[in-house]
Amino acid sequence: MPNPTATLRHQLLRSASALVIGLAALSGASHVFAASKTDNSDYQQQVAACKNGSSSEDRATCLREAGAARQAASRGNLTDPGAAQLKENAMKRCEGLPQSDRIDCEKRVNGEGRVEGSVSEGGILRETVTIVPATAK
Repeated sequence: MPNPTATLRHQLLRSASALVIGLAALSGASHVFAASKTDNSDYQQQVAACKNGSSSEDRATCLREAGAARQAASRGNLTDPGAAQLKENAMKRCEGLPQSDRIDCEKRVNGEGRVEGSVSEGGILRETVTIVPATAK
């Protein structure tokens, strides 16, 4: 016949383990639910912008992009980079240029020169002027 104290201890240990596992699962599920609710709210706003024409894209493209963003967000792949990350990315795009062009590119990234246009208009034009002295022949 089994020891009643050992059996009771075993049952209490199993119950406590089940309780800890259940609380952990509930905690994780609440985070997923909260994130899902936020993602859904963003998605609904994007779809509304697509339908009311306030997006700069045609309706089909806008809806497709909203769906892709929602899917990426649900996987945790959609992030909002900070200003430092955006600047670093812009500077990296200058790296592949020849040295003389790279200097002008870096000036434009750092805000020098003239800026014209917008994303909704189809692009931003950044222009710097470099005066190169004439060479004698």
